[in-house]
Amino acid sequence: MTTNRLLRLLSMAATCLLFTSCIDSSVPLSDPNTSKADERLAGNWRQRGESGHVNDYRIAPAGGKFPASVMRAVGRHRNPDGTTEQLASLLLFPTTIGDKTYLNISNGKEPQVKLLEEKGWTPETVNTYWIYRYQITGDVLTMQGVRVDAKNQAIKAGKIKGVIERDKQGNTQIYFTDTTENLVKFVVEAGDDLFRKDVVRLERVK
Repeated sequence: MTTNRLLRLLSMAATCLLFTSCIDSSVPLSDPNTSKADERLAGNWRQRGESGHVNDYRIAPAGGKFPASVMRAVGRHRNPDGTTEQLASLLLFPTTIGDKTYLNISNGKEPQVKLLEEKGWTPETVNTYWIYRYQITGDVLTMQGVRVDAKNQAIKAGKIKGVIERDKQGNTQIYFTDTTENLVKFVVEAGDDLFRKDVVRLERVK
């Protein structure tokens, strides 16, 4: 994966969550209503690319009627020539399993936010997630996404329930549809093999 592709990864996540062909799971690794917030995620973060591209993110508690564990990430992409563009908004909350920490990331655009404020965070209002494993060391946040081929192999082998099919546009849909309990068990058993070797690296901006 190229550096420029990594640079836009989080923005792509929000876009892809609108289409099931891009998501990792229809359920999260934990219930946001009972998950514990990770206050270390709050703040300003910067992702740099080798060609001079920069992504800046602001992560803060979503507040309002959202579960206490949920945070909202908004960002801006800055090109080497100084021009900027707004990145798609994301909603996220952490899950801790043993000594590993994970992020459940979902669409944070205004229509979705309004729906959640009105109906609450339920399986009916949110059923598209990207799953990332993350680690915070000092002022560095690193993240690893789920490998598409690992999802494909696991579903075909019957290790976890999921969907593998083509949509009307010819795109392949590969995502988990099992229960949260079974998803957690699968993630633990799969370990490192489930996640990409490429690491998304962000630095805290003080």
